[in-house]
Parts: sequence; structure tokens; C-alpha cells
Amino acid sequence: MPLKNLDKERALIDKIVEGDEQAFSVMFFNYLPVLQVFAAKFTKSEDAAEEIIQDAFLRVWLNRDKLAEVENVKAYLYKYVSNECLSHLRKKLKEGKVVDAFTAKQPNSHNHTADVVNLNEINKIVSNAVEKLPEQRKKIYQLSRGDGKSIPEIAEILNISPNTVKNALVIALKSIRIHLDQHGIVFLFPIVLTFLKIK
Repeated sequence: MPLKNLDKERALIDKIVEGDEQAFSVMFFNYLPVLQVFAAKFTKSEDAAEEIIQDAFLRVWLNRDKLAEVENVKAYLYKYVSNECLSHLRKKLKEGKVVDAFTAKQPNSHNHTADVVNLNEINKIVSNAVEKLPEQRKKIYQLSRGDGKSIPEIAEILNISPNTVKNALVIALKSIRIHLDQHGIVFLFPIVLTFLKIK
């Protein structure tokens, strides 16, 4: 990788460590293609690969402070994905037919999340989760996702610190994810939450 690109990536990593979700999105989509191919070859399943990438990037985000010491980002991400692949295979051996049993309960299911839950249903569940957030956290989330405001802009609008905004967004996203899990929905990619618009 040319020095210029290395410098650019390091600047991106620094932003992610500070909690910049847009920078995380850039990294996510930059490495998604190669990691998805790797996970699919490992598991022999595109559906499993999607879930593995989702869990791996969620863990990377939750442990983003560790990125500050990472020299080879690609190798670091491969390690996370490899670990998730191994966990997936262990679960598959233990659980056996659990996935098949779940799929059998779904009408017109073809063993694919997109066939079971469409985007409109997901939006409704996300909207419901947002409504249950504390008032300030809900306002911060809506300014970020609905109005496209940056963290500094939201901090200025609400007269609070940027750190408070960052923390509120992270907690809000975690709450929404838990709400989705309770409805039996596992997002193909956690970063999809970044692009959902709450009306």
C-alpha cells in the first residue's frame, strides 16, 4: 500500500478511535468485499458470511480504542473475521438443526434474512426502538440519522459536549440492536443502522 494511502488510512483510524461512525462506515465498505469472500469460502455459506462480518465489525467498533495500536488494519480485521468463522463452526456443530427449525416457522422462507424481514418491517421496529429512547438520546439520534447532522453540529444545537453526543449515539445504536434481537432480527451488517432514516 503506497505511503499516501497508509497516511490516509491512519487518519481514518484515528477518527474511528474517537468514535466517528462515518469513518467507520468508510473502513467497513472498503474492506467488506475481501472479508466477505474470505468468510464465504471458510463457511461455504453466504448467509453465514454476512452474519460473521456483522459480528466481527460490531466487535471491532466496540473495541475501537485498540485500533490506535494496530499497524496492519487488514490483518487485524482478518483476525476478527477468522475468530468469528471459528465460532460459527463451533456453534454449527453444537446447535445442529436450530437454524432449520427457525426457518421452518417462517412463512415462505428460503433461509435468507432478506426473505423473512423486509426493509419496511425493519424500519418500523427501529422507529419503535427509537421512540423508547430517553428524550435527549432520541433527539440526538434523530438529528444524526434523520437530519444528517455531524457530532459537532449536534453538540452546538443542544449545547452539550461532543463526547456526550458520541456516547449517546453509541448507546442508542446498542439499544436499537438489542430491540432488533428481541424481535428475532439479526442485521446483515451493523453499519446499516447508520443509513436508516427515522421519520
